[in-house]
Amino acid sequence: MSMRTLIHCSLALALGLAAALLVSSCGGSGKGLIPLANAGPLQSDFEAVANAAREGNGNCAATSRALEQTQRDFQRLPGSVNAALRNRLSEGITNLRDRALALCEQPLATTSTPTTTTTQTTPTTTTGTQTTPTTTTQTTPTTTTNTQPTTPAQGGGTQGPGEGSQGNGGTEEPQGGGPGPQPGASGGTGQGAGQ
Repeated sequence: MSMRTLIHCSLALALGLAAALLVSSCGGSGKGLIPLANAGPLQSDFEAVANAAREGNGNCAATSRALEQTQRDFQRLPGSVNAALRNRLSEGITNLRDRALALCEQPLATTSTPTTTTTQTTPTTTTGTQTTPTTTTQTTPTTTTNTQPTTPAQGGGTQGPGEGSQGNGGTEEPQGGGPGPQPGASGGTGQGAGQ
């Protein structure tokens, strides 16, 4: 049980006792009893003190004002009220004061509604850029040259530039005193056109 609840219960008890004392001591015409004209305001004062104390929430200004009003109404009681009854009522008001001031100093119990916080997490996708090294390969064009094989002519010689006869590339000595080499002869010992 919390302190506030305990004080609240004791305040209710004190208020109940004070009210019971008022009711039992109100007789209207009886000697030494509290007149009805005075009992009504005191009963209202006790309720005002209790309400102010319950709603104090750490602030006792309203409770103090209600207690001051209770004290004024108590002092207005006629002198005809029995002294023992007066003392008993004074003790009840003192008890009510103590408990009411203790209660109004307490913070009100707060009821809290649990709040739900929803957090939405969006996954972050990191796309990495992968760099692939570029290799440049330089190719040298291949040139193909078609060559035709040369077949050596009969007689074993190679053809000289601009000459159409076959021979071995040698010079032929003139026979019989002729005038030098003969046209078409390439010389040599093979078969030549000039023989």
